[in-house]
Amino acid sequence: MAISIQPTNREVFFDRDSLIVSKTDLKGRLTYANRIFCEIAGYAEKEVIGQPHSLIRHPDMPRAIFKLL
Repeated sequence: MAISIQPTNREVFFDRDSLIVSKTDLKGRLTYANRIFCEIAGYAEKEVIGQPHSLIRHPDMPRAIFKLL
C-alpha cells in the first residue's frame, strides 16, 4: 500500500546550532534519526527506524534523488 504524502505548507524553523542527522543502510532504510530530524519530520524515532528515508520525501522531489544519496 502506497502512503500518500501531504505537504503541510508550513515552514519549520529550528535552532541555528542544531543539526538534522539521519543514517540509512545500503537499501535506504533509516537506521538512525536524531531528535531534531524526528521533531521536524513529525515522527517518533521508533516510527522511522527501518522505514525508507523517502518517508519524508516531498511529493515534488524526484524519487531518483534518493538513489544518489
